[in-house]
Amino acid sequence: MKTLFTAACLGIFLLTGTAWSEVGVADNHRDAIQKAMGKHIDELTELNGNCKYPMFDPESRSLVQLEFKEFHDSVEIKGRKNPYFVSCADFLAPDGTVYDLDFFVSKNYGVVAALVHSKDGKKSPYDVH
Repeated sequence: MKTLFTAACLGIFLLTGTAWSEVGVADNHRDAIQKAMGKHIDELTELNGNCKYPMFDPESRSLVQLEFKEFHDSVEIKGRKNPYFVSCADFLAPDGTVYDLDFFVSKNYGVVAALVHSKDGKKSPYDVH
C-alpha cells in the first residue's frame, strides 16, 4: 500500500513538472502575459517621451525607436528551475524594418527583459525558441 501511494505521488509530481514545461500550458497564461507586455511597452514609451519603444539593436549597435504593431499568438514556458514565459511582438522602425522582439516575463507576470529575435524575418544569433 505504501509503495502504491509513493508511486502515485511520484506520478503526480512528474506530470506536474512535465505540464509546466509544455508549450500548450503557456497558452492558458497568454492574456496575463500580453497584458504585462502591454503595460511594459506603455511605460517605456511614456518614459521615452516620443511614443516609441526604445530597443538596443545588437546588429547595428544602436538604439532604435520602434512603434508597436501587434502581439504574436505564441507563448512558451522556459526554464525548469526558474520558469519564465517568452512571448513576441512586432514593432516597426522608422526606416520600415520590422523588428520581432522576444519578451521575457516572470511567473509573476512582470517583464524582465526584451531582446531582438529577428529583423525583417532574419533571426538574430540569439535564440531561445
